[in-house]
Amino acid sequence: MPAKNLLKGLSEMDPLVWHKVAGISGIAALGLGTYGAHVFKPANPAYKEVWHTASLYHLIHTAAMLAAPATRHPHIFGGLLTSGIIAFSGT
Repeated sequence: MPAKNLLKGLSEMDPLVWHKVAGISGIAALGLGTYGAHVFKPANPAYKEVWHTASLYHLIHTAAMLAAPATRHPHIFGGLLTSGIIAFSGT
């Protein structure tokens, strides 16, 4: 698919889809945070702090994603935030 057609497809996509993505991401963030707080018992206590930080970053990115439809380029903004969740909260 040529880049021009891909960009045209993105411009036709509803920007409010990012609210749905944020909802799914928020549920995942809360579930993973709850797991980390109540179930996760690592051998090394430092891993608990790492888990807490990852959960916090995930929640912050999710909250920011709610603003995606209001931006000038919602799909770029939402895509970058989703990438940030995967890259920083998932590693």
